[in-house]
Amino acid sequence: MTFYLSMFVIMETLHHIIKTVMKSSFVLSPKKHSIQRFTFLFLSCFFYGLIRISAQNQSLKTYTKDNGLPSVHINNVAQDNTGYIWLASNKGLVQFNGKEFTSFTTKSGLISNHINTVFSKGNTLFIGTNKGISIKNHHGFTNFESNNINCFLTVKNHTFLGTNKGIVRVREDYLSPLRTNFQIDLNQINDMLFDGNFYWIATNKSLWKLDKLINPEVLKRIDVNNYTSILINGKTIVATTYNDGLKFIVNEEVNTQTITAQNVTNIKKINDQFWIISEDNGIEVLDANFNFVRNINKYNTLTTNKITSAFQDNENNTWISTKDSGIYFIKSDQPVQKKPTISFKNIEVVFTSLDSIDINNYHKTLKLPADKNHLSFYYKTININNLNKLEYRYTLNNQTSPWSTKSAIDLAYLSPGNYRFAAQSRIGKTESTPIEFNFFIDTPIYKKSWFIWSGIGLTSLILTLIIWFYIRRIQAKNKAKVAKLELENHLISLEQKALQLQMNPHFIFNVLNGIKALGNSGKLAELNTTISKFATLLRGVLHNSRQEEISLTEEIATLKNYIELEQQINSNTFEYSITTNLGIDAEEILIPPMLIQPFVENSIKHGISSVENGKITVNFSVKKNLLHCEIIDNGIGVYRSKEFKKISPHKSVALKVTQERIQNLSKKSAFSISELYDEGRVTGTKVVFEIPLNTDF
Repeated sequence: MTFYLSMFVIMETLHHIIKTVMKSSFVLSPKKHSIQRFTFLFLSCFFYGLIRISAQNQSLKTYTKDNGLPSVHINNVAQDNTGYIWLASNKGLVQFNGKEFTSFTTKSGLISNHINTVFSKGNTLFIGTNKGISIKNHHGFTNFESNNINCFLTVKNHTFLGTNKGIVRVREDYLSPLRTNFQIDLNQINDMLFDGNFYWIATNKSLWKLDKLINPEVLKRIDVNNYTSILINGKTIVATTYNDGLKFIVNEEVNTQTITAQNVTNIKKINDQFWIISEDNGIEVLDANFNFVRNINKYNTLTTNKITSAFQDNENNTWISTKDSGIYFIKSDQPVQKKPTISFKNIEVVFTSLDSIDINNYHKTLKLPADKNHLSFYYKTININNLNKLEYRYTLNNQTSPWSTKSAIDLAYLSPGNYRFAAQSRIGKTESTPIEFNFFIDTPIYKKSWFIWSGIGLTSLILTLIIWFYIRRIQAKNKAKVAKLELENHLISLEQKALQLQMNPHFIFNVLNGIKALGNSGKLAELNTTISKFATLLRGVLHNSRQEEISLTEEIATLKNYIELEQQINSNTFEYSITTNLGIDAEEILIPPMLIQPFVENSIKHGISSVENGKITVNFSVKKNLLHCEIIDNGIGVYRSKEFKKISPHKSVALKVTQERIQNLSKKSAFSISELYDEGRVTGTKVVFEIPLNTDF
């Protein structure tokens, strides 16, 4: 570019010399005048061609729709911390990484596709449109409606917008219009500047100076004019007007410098020169002392005069945006060797982006559950002049990867624990400052010590309970077996006692005395009958004592023999009857042996022994799968007979033993003894018991 500027200065000097010669040509002869004209044209063509060839040899590149731009109408250029170039076009926002363009439109979340200006603060973009502002960060776009936005100003973490109707402050979730005075609030704000003490506001009507934008105490109009832009040059405020040249403000005094450019919209300081940008006259370049250097327009460098802005990136490259020819890129011949800047583009956890946090400004440790152990990191450095020289490496805890061109890494199946991830880039031997991201992956619940110990404790408790229940079950079984054996032994004992009671010596002695008396009296027929019945009874008792159950028919037969023997040996006569109402054959019903005889014996000895015309009735019936038995006598009653038992030296236990036998047969067994009454007088005793019906089929 130095050669280009030298040739341009030579051309301008030659042009000045030729003009001087031409002024004196009126006093020359026509022949000499023709020679001078020819010389002028020849030199003009020569140097113009030389300049064009020189310009083509410079690092000048034009980007248009052919290169991927959505539009050739570019209004503004900015650069973020990573190095991405951002272009404000009339068809959306455009990102450039040095190789390709990426477009963002209303479909991406923008409030409008007509972008007036773009401003970068860190990695947050403020996008001014004709319908309001869009703010782009790692979450996406946040939109606020407003008037047409022309410029931005950020002071002490506060961002202000210059709109077509006054100044607006950007709040966290809304826009707040500022109230200064009606001449500012109702006019178009073209530019804003803060010099460290005062705010300078350029409107389409005036230039203003304020000490504060919110409730100002100093609010002074410096000059009346259509002011378009402002910059600081030392202690001087330099401002451009649309058609009235440059304005220099020192201590509120305004001085004017005339320039050739008209319709001026902006002023930029590039390479210690001042570039005056015109809507339709190209760019007029002034040196550090504001002396004319050259013009940049369609006659020498560009293909258009409709310039919207100029921008110098962090590598000293220059970008010139136009209304109808896209954007021009002039690569610096003396690029700045700055340390590269790296930032995270995205962090994914199990293929889902971390949209809930600012990944480039997250200084805490991200807590992740055990199943979120697959992380992907994407990082990037943008360097327009050295795209092919960029290399990256990452560090995970204490393990560092080798340098490579890969700018992403997948970390799968990470073990639980704390992690420090760092990424770094380099160009040649110049390395960037590493960026870091700390995260923690929780231990699976089944590997946590409290869970393991709880599991061990719970398992031990379960095993203990199982063993305890097993032991209890064995004990219960053994106890049940013991109880069953005890019950069986008790029943056997009761049966033995019942047998002993039925065949007690007193009964046998009485029967034998009766047989003797019959023999002495010569009653042979009765003697034979009694002996036969006694023998049958003895045989039945002996037989039944060997059986656990006998048929009801056998029990009734044995009972008849016993009662008839008692009738013969008893001094008092009595009657008896045995009835059945069974519904099935008595031969098929099974009962324990010697179960009814003790109740009959009790009736004979204690119930009817003291009454005349005694009577005993035994009834058998079946009710609800139970064998129901009633022994009824017309004796003195159970309670009175108990009084006689207390007086008698003989203690009969037959009734108690039989009652226990019945109750131990089954839980369904029942037993009761009650007195019978007639008109308040005791007429006898009734014994009732029920046992489960048991048959042999």
